[in-house]
Amino acid sequence: MSSTQGPIKGIPLADKPAGISRCGMSHATFVQHIFTNKWYEISANGQAIGSAIDLDFYRHDPSQKPTSRSTVKIKELSKV
Repeated sequence: MSSTQGPIKGIPLADKPAGISRCGMSHATFVQHIFTNKWYEISANGQAIGSAIDLDFYRHDPSQKPTSRSTVKIKELSKV
């Protein structure tokens, strides 16, 4: 993110990207519009999606694993 003056631009996504976590605007690669709940990948070539105040910012989180902790516990319990 280089500027907060103009609208944020992004490419629409069909679903929420996997393995992401909330972050500050300067580190974000994805946003979710807080009113429409639509997901976008930030891109200078995309469509205008709104101002920074209307968006929640996310980035890829390498520490997130494909399975959640609850899924792992369920699998462990099913072996007992």
